[in-house]
Amino acid sequence: MTTKFQEKICLASDNFAPVHPIVMEAISEANRGYASAYGGDHWTIQAEELMHHVFQASSKVFMLPNGTGTNILALKLACRRHESVICTDIAHIQYQESGAAEAIVGCKLLTIPQQNGKITPAGVHKKLKTERAFGKHSTSPRVLSITQPTEVGTLYTLQELKELAELCKKERLLIHMDGSRLYNAAVALKTSLGEIVRAASVDVLSLGGTKNGLMCAESLLIFNPALQEGADHLHKQNLGLLSKMRYLSAQYIASFKNELWRTLAQHANQKAQEIAAFLQKIPHLSLTHPVETNQIFFTVPNAWLALIHDKFLCYTWDQEKNEMRFITSWNTSGLDVKNIQATFTEIAKHPI
Repeated sequence: MTTKFQEKICLASDNFAPVHPIVMEAISEANRGYASAYGGDHWTIQAEELMHHVFQASSKVFMLPNGTGTNILALKLACRRHESVICTDIAHIQYQESGAAEAIVGCKLLTIPQQNGKITPAGVHKKLKTERAFGKHSTSPRVLSITQPTEVGTLYTLQELKELAELCKKERLLIHMDGSRLYNAAVALKTSLGEIVRAASVDVLSLGGTKNGLMCAESLLIFNPALQEGADHLHKQNLGLLSKMRYLSAQYIASFKNELWRTLAQHANQKAQEIAAFLQKIPHLSLTHPVETNQIFFTVPNAWLALIHDKFLCYTWDQEKNEMRFITSWNTSGLDVKNIQATFTEIAKHPI
């Protein structure tokens, strides 16, 4: 039976999308016979080798089942309890992880007002100056955490990443990158995953998977050798070590083989562009951020909110501004785009 949920066009999140068939097939193929537990299987070894090749860098790789746990492990490795993490005021670790960083890692998050989703060197300088002013009475800033692409879908250019990296080197800050949608960023910037990481001189990367066609699969890449000591123990202690690791690792093999990740991210980005191009033509509707990846943010008249929620699975992102968020995925179809256009044509006829 088709439910009301299934009848709606899903633009709530790329987390809502199904697992890609190629990835599902890889999981099924891994489900044959016995294999060593806790990452001792050949799928995990192959996935790690692929990641080294894709990023053109040596790293310690961990597979994890969710993004919050991945970010927490990254910050635990990089930050002691008296130290702090600088991030934007809408960073996922600050805004949507239920206070996990401060509750579990024990560090303080120092937030900076975002500018189109991004953090700027000037903002970091200002925060460092104020936090360091009182010595031991304040925290000791240790990590800059950035999200690429940002929480509003915008992009740090390679030059912007290099400028932040230079600042962090000068100020002796480590760099954590939340790359839950890093694939979408690489496609939009027409570059490689490795080039983004090198531009930012990333010490530790939370690399997504679930948002790009995988099933409950995330990973952590530790590029800084100084952060690798004890990491195996923290992986276990932080509840991220799965006994049947092969099912996560097999998915990354499928994703990196033949650059499936790029195909899926390109599709999601393209559908977002097609939808945004149409939305821009609708009177009384305004995009609030540049559409650079697969996220679309826009404001609508109050009278349209209920109409939109009746037809779409989506979120009202900022209720004060009537700001909506649409996110496309690898599963967003051309028919979805046509239906979106037809639906908004009808909605636009309603009085405001």
